This record gives sequence, C-alpha cells and structure tokens, in this order.
Amino acid sequence: MLHKIFGALLAVFVSLAGCIADPSPAFQTGADGAVVFEAGADMPVVESGGSRKVTIRALVRPSGRRVRNRAPLAVALVLDKSGSMSSDGKMENAKKGALEALRMLGAGDAAAVVVYDNRATVLVRAREVGQGSGEPEFYRAIQRLHPGGSTALYDGVTRGAVELQSFADEGFIPRIVLLSDGIANVGPSSAGDLAALGRSLSRQDITITTIGLGLDYNEDLMTALAAASGGNAYFARHAGMLPEIFARDMEDALEITARKVRVTLRCPEGVRPLRIVGREGKQDGDSLEAFIDNVYGGEKYALFEVELPEKEAGFVLHAADLELEYADAATGTLVRKQASVSVSYTEDPSEAEKSRNGDIVSQAVIARNAEIREEAVRLADEGKAGDAAKLLEQRGKEIQAIAPMAGAAAPKLAREAQSFEGLAESLFFKGAFSTMERKAVINDAYMQKNQQAPVSGDVESEDPESGDVQ
Repeated sequence: MLHKIFGALLAVFVSLAGCIADPSPAFQTGADGAVVFEAGADMPVVESGGSRKVTIRALVRPSGRRVRNRAPLAVALVLDKSGSMSSDGKMENAKKGALEALRMLGAGDAAAVVVYDNRATVLVRAREVGQGSGEPEFYRAIQRLHPGGSTALYDGVTRGAVELQSFADEGFIPRIVLLSDGIANVGPSSAGDLAALGRSLSRQDITITTIGLGLDYNEDLMTALAAASGGNAYFARHAGMLPEIFARDMEDALEITARKVRVTLRCPEGVRPLRIVGREGKQDGDSLEAFIDNVYGGEKYALFEVELPEKEAGFVLHAADLELEYADAATGTLVRKQASVSVSYTEDPSEAEKSRNGDIVSQAVIARNAEIREEAVRLADEGKAGDAAKLLEQRGKEIQAIAPMAGAAAPKLAREAQSFEGLAESLFFKGAFSTMERKAVINDAYMQKNQQAPVSGDVESEDPESGDVQ
C-alpha cells in the first residue's frame, strides 16, 4: 500500500513539474537587480614564459536594495517523532525549534506541520501563520507531540511537499525543514532514493533543509537530499542545538535574495577551462556551468580553474566571459548579468605576486578542502584508512604552505590545517572514522561547498570517543 502511495505522489510531482517548466523563459538584463555580480582572478597578473593556471571567481552578493514586500514563505516543518526521539531531550528541543521557526515567520507567511513515525501525519494543514508560535492551532499541535514508532522519512518529505504545493502555485517560496535522528526504515530509504526525491522537488522550486540529530541518523541520505534541492544541511551533535538551527535556517529563508542561481564561464580560443572547484556543475566544450541555487543575506561564489596560454610580458589577455542567471526572489523576474576577466603578463615575479587576491586564494583552498574531506571519507569507507590519513596529512601541509598567501584569511586556513592534521592522526591511530567524526567530516564538507553559515553552538562533544553526544 505504501509503495502505491509513494508512486502516486511521485506521479503528481512529475506532472506538476511538467506544468511549471517554461521552455523559453524571458530574461531581464541590466545593471540593477537583487544581486551584484563581480568576477576576478586569484592572479590578475601572471608571469610570462609559459602556460599558467588561475582560479576565476564569480561572486554573487545581495545588492543591499531594500525590498518593501518580500515574497511570502511557505514552510513545511517535517518532524521525526519515532521512538528514538524520546531520549536526551530530543523531542522537547525539537518542539522548541519548531516553535522558534514559527515565531520568526510573518503573519502573511504560510506553514504546515507534518510528523512521521510508522507513517506521515499532517498535524496542521498549510495555512497562513498569523501569530506564529502563538497561534493556538500550531502551538497545541506541536506541544502534544509524543515519540513512538519507526521512521517513515520519505513519506514525511512527500507529505510536506504536497502541503506546500497550493501556496507555491500562488507565488509563495516553498521550503521544507526536515528533522531526523535515525535511519529511514519505512518506505524508500537509500541515499539514491532521497536524492531523486530532492531533484524532483527542486524542479518545483522546493528547497529542503535537513537537520540530522545525534549519532544514529544517515548522514549520506540527509546530505544527498539537501544537496539535490539546493538546501542547507546541519549536524546537531546534541538536542540543545535544535532551537538555534531552526532559527538559523529561518533567518536564511527570510533573507533569500535570489533563486535558481547559475553561473556560466565561457573561455575564448586559447584559454582552456579545467574544472569547477567545490560545486556541482557541468562542462560543455569551452564552457563551465556552476550551480549556486539560492543566495541569502550573504555572498556566495563559484570558482573555476582555467589554463592560460603562454604570452609575452605586457600582453593583456581576455581570459573569460561569465554570465549569471537567477530569479529575483521578491518578484520572480528572471535576470541575466554579465562580467568578464582579463589577466596581464609580466616578466617580474614580484609584480605577479603582489597582484595575488588573498580572498580568492583562501576561498579556493576551502573549496578544495571540501573535496578532500569527501575523498577521505570515500577511501575510509573502502577500508583504505591509511590512504585517507595520508591524503589528509598531505593536505594539512599544503594548507600551511598556502596560508601566508591568504591575507586576512590566514588564521582560518591555519585552523583548517590543524583540523586535517587531527583527522589524519585519528585515522592512523584508529583505522577508521568514528561515527561522530564521519558525520562531522561529511557535514563540514557540505557546508563549505554550500558556503553555508554555521551555527554558534556547532561544537564537538567534549568526549567524541565515547560515542555519546554531550
């Protein structure tokens, strides 16, 4: 019966996605807009005498334009109420987090509350928030929650999406906030299943934030679901972090500036595009397209590695053209902006070194660190802990060498180097990542790739080897 329900819901999603798709959207161009688009290279001046690799950054940040009437949000809080939520203050802190999220929403926003154990149940149908956490229907429904049963996570997400659909059709910005503390054990439960669901919902412009609580949730599944929909992913090491995490995510949601953000880099003849660093994307001949998805209150960026041809000193090379596409979150207007990057050649090494952009250097290091973290997890999972440890140790040394070039970001890179060295030492000693370490490494990698703001309570247990979350 459950498989029939899942099949029917997916059929609805596919049908709706087909209706929403616009084969020939009209884009607005011009200097004004919700975001500022800038492009630059880590080395605006390079030495002549050979081919050179540079990193090009496409920076997207809010313009600071004051929007009188933001688009309303439609938020589905999808909460785990399985039996494992009965321990360590999990349910009480989940209630606090849900109420905090509702408190932050405006009266004209909409919300739904969905819970799941053996199956998903809609506690409060999607409706305008009104008084938020003080609205009797929301408050009573959340306070009555009691844990028990299994974990029908897939069903919970699909029910949440159905609740949002009518509001999304009316121009609300839809968002699911999913909380889970355990392994999905009812219905589809693999990372692939949930990633496919995330992609399906993303086509309907639904963003999914995932919050994994404690040491028993599936970090691969939760990260895949967030990544497929362009959402945030959080690792709550202990239940006390939940209120702040819910608030942090609602802060992002309320500050959303641009959606469906894509950056395309096109190289002229002679310049070779190599890869996108630390983001999902695709390559098509001489172009690279990076997916940023959502821009909130802070900046986001895409990084591209390109190889420049050999030129003589004094030559100024047109290195790349970049195009930004996004949907204005307030108006829904589709916008295009362009930028370009040029690089000069010199025979003076000191001139090239003085041109180095420390911000771009540090951002490229952090993006590469995320890739290394993911590779280390893959190796450790394959039983190659020694190889993973060597990879992490080597990366720590590389970061130490690069840090002096990063300007004001040097202390941050020094901390990154220490983190890699600590992980390498732990792997050498234990032969595997602990449950806590694996979750932290995967979440750190995703947050770095997503350029996601951390929560202040995001600190490790005082006793990470104990297997308990303090």
